[in-house]
Amino acid sequence: MIKDEFGGWMFDLVEREALTDILKDKFDSKQIDTFLIWLEYICYQMKIWQKLPSFQEVEGYAEPILNSIKKTTDFLRLLEKEKLAKGIPFGFPNFIGSDRERYLVVDGKVVSILDNRHHNSNHVLNIIQTAKTAIPLLEELQSQFERQLREWKGEPVKPTADSHSFVFDIAKRYFEIFHIMPTTTKKGTFDKVVCIALKSVNLPFEYPEKKVRAAVKKLKATIAT
Repeated sequence: MIKDEFGGWMFDLVEREALTDILKDKFDSKQIDTFLIWLEYICYQMKIWQKLPSFQEVEGYAEPILNSIKKTTDFLRLLEKEKLAKGIPFGFPNFIGSDRERYLVVDGKVVSILDNRHHNSNHVLNIIQTAKTAIPLLEELQSQFERQLREWKGEPVKPTADSHSFVFDIAKRYFEIFHIMPTTTKKGTFDKVVCIALKSVNLPFEYPEKKVRAAVKKLKATIAT
């Protein structure tokens, strides 16, 4: 594959012609064009996947974010418990005397609304309530980061057969576009297509039989369900 004008990946002329030659005796040109669009996209996605950072790199990126979330949550818990919500810096910047409420009440009736600039008790209550609202959201964000890290940590170092579903994805589009189940025949049409696809993304391509069998078996099982 070669870089395209947008910074992505595309088949070079040799790859495209080789794939067309393999398919042209069995399928019409419109089907082939559609299949090659999908095949190129699948290979492009594999090229991106191959350049993804390692678990250690992702962990190094996520760790300071998780630490920041934890520290913020700890401070918000103090606000929630009103341990930081009184006095400086979250107290009342103006003298309020005995009038801690915004309203002047006489005989159970509000007779006047006091100057809002000098009666800010609601500010602290709002801070505490917002802290209570924010804590579960931050905890969920932390949980999402941790789940993502577990996914990266579980990635196999040396994938076997078609564990990443690369060939299965090709088989699925082959079946959808050509309306025929790909075969596992060595040096058959699908086998040759897979060889070129693997080679284009710098994966071992000389003996794709195991990958082809795994992909076709999975496709048949998927259709049967």
